[in-house]
Amino acid sequence: MRKLRLIAIATAVLIALGAVSAWAADDILGLWKIIDDKTNKPTAFVLLYSNGGKLYGRMMATISKETGKVDDTIDTMKFKADALAGDPPNCGLDFVYEMQERGKDWKGAIIDPGDGKVYDCTIKRDGDKLIVRGSLKGTGGLLGRNQTWLLANESELPPDFKLPAPASFVPLIPKKK
Repeated sequence: MRKLRLIAIATAVLIALGAVSAWAADDILGLWKIIDDKTNKPTAFVLLYSNGGKLYGRMMATISKETGKVDDTIDTMKFKADALAGDPPNCGLDFVYEMQERGKDWKGAIIDPGDGKVYDCTIKRDGDKLIVRGSLKGTGGLLGRNQTWLLANESELPPDFKLPAPASFVPLIPKKK
């Protein structure tokens, strides 16, 4: 009887912890617009989603530097990440991956599709912004840079584009060539 009670208590605690983690993840799940830290202009739309208790970021659309308009989406997949194994399309790429909650922050990895370099990544929410910090592995976040991602709305995407349901996503971790 005592073992049964301990198992029931342990199960309730695990369920409660899972509910807290899911609630915290909901705070940053959804569509975000990446703002280039050098030009201060938008470069892409990312959908942050949860899978297996971890957070992932999938590129939904890219924005042309010249026109400022969406030039590729997961529907068209025109541009490739040549530095990554298999030359996957930029759109549809899980370039933020295996992020785990650490207090108010999320920590994991981010890969630069342009050169294939992998960085430690920390994400924290600040109002309608995410502060995304990529840093050299093993530096404790000291050597790196921040990007700001703005909360986005599906209406900012082309009118014929429909965001897919993230529940259907299966994370695919990219690798450098």
